[in-house]
Amino acid sequence: MTTNDESARTARRGPTGTPGRSERTCAGCGKRAAADELVRVVHDPSSGEVAVDLASSGFGRGAHLHPSPDCVAKALKGGLARVFKSKVALRPAAGGAAPAEGRGGDVAAIGAQIVQAADRRIEGLLTGARRAGQLAVGSDVVAEALKDGRAQLVVVARDAAAAAKVPAIEQAIASGNAVALGNKQRLGSLMRGQGEVAVIAVLHAGVAAAVGQTYRMSGPFRSVAGNAAPPGGAGTESQDVRSEEAWSSSEVR
Repeated sequence: MTTNDESARTARRGPTGTPGRSERTCAGCGKRAAADELVRVVHDPSSGEVAVDLASSGFGRGAHLHPSPDCVAKALKGGLARVFKSKVALRPAAGGAAPAEGRGGDVAAIGAQIVQAADRRIEGLLTGARRAGQLAVGSDVVAEALKDGRAQLVVVARDAAAAAKVPAIEQAIASGNAVALGNKQRLGSLMRGQGEVAVIAVLHAGVAAAVGQTYRMSGPFRSVAGNAAPPGGAGTESQDVRSEEAWSSSEVR
């Protein structure tokens, strides 16, 4: 398959990006880990602001953090200032809200950036996979792809309770082979405006690995960032959707 889509590039180089995994030091705990397991943040020396760069595409000097609130808190306490040799300030997450006062608010602000960056990357991967013909869309098609072994990962809208109860899809959720993303309207917009889309299956192993890894990195911050499945009122599908904790299982492949 020849394409310039991000999905194909990710598939060719594998989920770690290179055959040999480079390591970096966490600015929070000081331990070393594979670079693709850490969150990169970049520093603007003119303003002192730091911002999440999950795609590792930003210019300037970067630092790395384990995707955990504890490591983020330690890094904000002094680790990032040591790495950048400068005071640091937080760039507001999308929406323009300033970080809440106090260290807990700072951690939540970084967490919100991580979740937003993860969702953007996942949406980009899904868009590329759609263009390359590497997605199955819709409950019936996804269920068939799961049964015949073509589906590598399932993406379910958070307000798609009915789709989550389809036996094959329910099994994928139970086995940790599914992630929750957006709502049916948002997934539909990613699928070229197909209206509402409840569930998608990724058919390419490399793309599925990249989506799963990106989602896992943001998992510890999703409830903090207010991205848990929305509570549903009486008579709505969303009242039965599994909690964000279930979707964020560390078993997601």
